[in-house]
Amino acid sequence: MMIPPADSYPEQLGEVLRRLIEDGRSAADATLMPIAYAPRALPRRPALPRQIMFDTFRRDGWRCRYCDGKVILSPVFALLGRVFPDTFPYHPNWKGGLTHPAVIARCAVVDHVVPGAWGGSWGDPENLVTACWPCNARKGDLTLDQLGWQLVPLHVDEWDGLSGYLLPLWELCRHPSPEAAWVAIAKAPDAGPKRLGLARR
Repeated sequence: MMIPPADSYPEQLGEVLRRLIEDGRSAADATLMPIAYAPRALPRRPALPRQIMFDTFRRDGWRCRYCDGKVILSPVFALLGRVFPDTFPYHPNWKGGLTHPAVIARCAVVDHVVPGAWGGSWGDPENLVTACWPCNARKGDLTLDQLGWQLVPLHVDEWDGLSGYLLPLWELCRHPSPEAAWVAIAKAPDAGPKRLGLARR
């Protein structure tokens, strides 16, 4: 069972509403101040290059740094969907009913440990970790302290996120172009963590 977020928002917002109804807007404003959050314009989140994503996954041993679950490289799912469209459906936007549940449960994504909304760097490798989709969705723009989470220590083993099957699967599917960029990264000799100097944490 996941640990619930370490905040008191339900109680605080309940008190704000109680003060609003019983004592008026001024009392509610004062009660809201400890958790006030002024709207702000954040810079647009830049897309991470595939190479940085792949290097992050390899550095982290293809495991979620929040739950330690094994993750799978996304183009493997897409190619499986081409081979088994009726029994392993895959939709590029993960549309409900058209996407196998394994995709949502085990797709490898890169998460920002300190979210950009809280001043974290979008591209610094030290702020990037591998996550499974469920943990990434649950974390959202919250910090580890807010969630009461810690990063799982690295313990790299033989698991490779099924990336070792990417090239033969791509060839079996007759080289579909959407996965070509991933294949080029996966088979490059310098695709590993040393190329970016990613430290093992």
